[in-house]
Amino acid sequence: MKKLYLLILFLLFGSFLNLMAQTPMYYNLNNGTSGNSFPFNVAGGKAVNSLFLAGEFNQPTPLPAGMKITKVYFRHSGTGTRTYTDLRILMAQDTITSLFTGAFYTGTFDTVYYAASTTLTHTAGQWTSVTLDHAFNYDPTKSLVLFVGQCGATGSGGSVYNSTTSGIRRVWSIGGCPFAPYNGGDASTVNIGFDVENATPTYTLPDLLYYKFLNNPTTTSIHNYAVPGAGTLDPVLTSLTLTDGGQFDSCLAGTATSSAKIVTGYSLTTGTSSFTISMWLSNLATPPSTRYLFGDPGHSFRCFVGGVAPSGGAVLRGTGVTDVQINGIFPGPNVIHIVYDSAASNVKVYKNGSLINTVSQTPFNFTAGTGFSVGGYSSSAGIDGKMDEFRFYKRALDSAEIAATWNANLGVVTGVTPVVSQLPKDYKLSQNYPNPFNPVTKINFSIPKNGHVSLKVYDALGREIASLVNDVKNAGNYTVEFNASHLSSGAYFYRLNVNGYIETKKMLLIK
Repeated sequence: MKKLYLLILFLLFGSFLNLMAQTPMYYNLNNGTSGNSFPFNVAGGKAVNSLFLAGEFNQPTPLPAGMKITKVYFRHSGTGTRTYTDLRILMAQDTITSLFTGAFYTGTFDTVYYAASTTLTHTAGQWTSVTLDHAFNYDPTKSLVLFVGQCGATGSGGSVYNSTTSGIRRVWSIGGCPFAPYNGGDASTVNIGFDVENATPTYTLPDLLYYKFLNNPTTTSIHNYAVPGAGTLDPVLTSLTLTDGGQFDSCLAGTATSSAKIVTGYSLTTGTSSFTISMWLSNLATPPSTRYLFGDPGHSFRCFVGGVAPSGGAVLRGTGVTDVQINGIFPGPNVIHIVYDSAASNVKVYKNGSLINTVSQTPFNFTAGTGFSVGGYSSSAGIDGKMDEFRFYKRALDSAEIAATWNANLGVVTGVTPVVSQLPKDYKLSQNYPNPFNPVTKINFSIPKNGHVSLKVYDALGREIASLVNDVKNAGNYTVEFNASHLSSGAYFYRLNVNGYIETKKMLLIK
């Protein structure tokens, strides 16, 4: 009897966990008691056009602004499994508060999901989810217009719960494909929910060194884009060059030349605190001897390939440091992260966002560093290959942030280029071109006097999402290229601030 009781508890607990796993992050209603077969439980196909008003997705808390929908949930009143033909989900947003009887919404839809054939399992009283093909930016101040249709279904079940609200909230099709609206409509509102994620994820930029190795405006020095940054702002390249073919744009290149390096002007002073170093490496040549990637000219630590490094890999070693093996990076391209976590007393190595090695480590001590070089080390041979996106954080990145950013362009500047030699008479910020754009556009600005130039991009809510220029520029005319490949469609604003002159303009990204 006791075993039977435990078995029942186990089954009930398992069902509870399954139910919790299928609960959306946000939903409108879960109180529907009226089951309706439209659109999932109709063998011949059916479509339903639904309207949800602003603020209705407020369970368990209001869906906040700045989110995009990644998954849609429907709460079902019937149990079964069906295979659907041409199942589609479309979304739009508008200021309307009611649909029109006998008519589908005529505005522009975004097809967020389509499958020529797909199978869904529906359980009465539970939610069934559909992961969207691409995310949909959601504005909680507007109504959401939803269109769900399928052209034929085999199997059983799929009816959904509806709650009665007000107005015309649902219009359905006469039959299957092609869909034509039935001459009617009602106030039934389907119980629906969403999973969401940040529409514009923000990541903390490196706070010591961040070299993008842009092949402009000069080939003799590079800019440190870290915030707030450390060392020399524009360190000089020694026996290294900038070339095309980097992770996102151009990159650093070397041919194993002696004493080749970038002297950053920063003396490593992280002490025994956590840190993260990452870089993109490609075209690495099998070395006959040691080739250095970075290190301290004072010989307290260095990272290199060849020599005692593993075949096809690199090693980080130094005074009082247990060797950290970095395997399988030849010839690339690969992105590696070296993460020292002082609290865990270990070093973790990631390749392309995935953990490949963990090394127990007594505390590092970088307080005695006498410098920091990138692309080389002391007078030995520097890098033989390509390097890009060198990032140094004074903290240990966690696995989630590494997975999200290893192939993300943290900076969107692809060039700040003087365009004419004649000095302008006035300050001017021009309209970006092309506009609308996808995903690259150019912004021209003119400054008649030398000064510190700030050119930043903001989203519709006024949040800063990119700093295109943030340094001193000589008087002249400039073009900045802005790459928005990591952003969602929508309106953005860019603002120029120099010598007290401020101007803002709007641009439109359409993907």
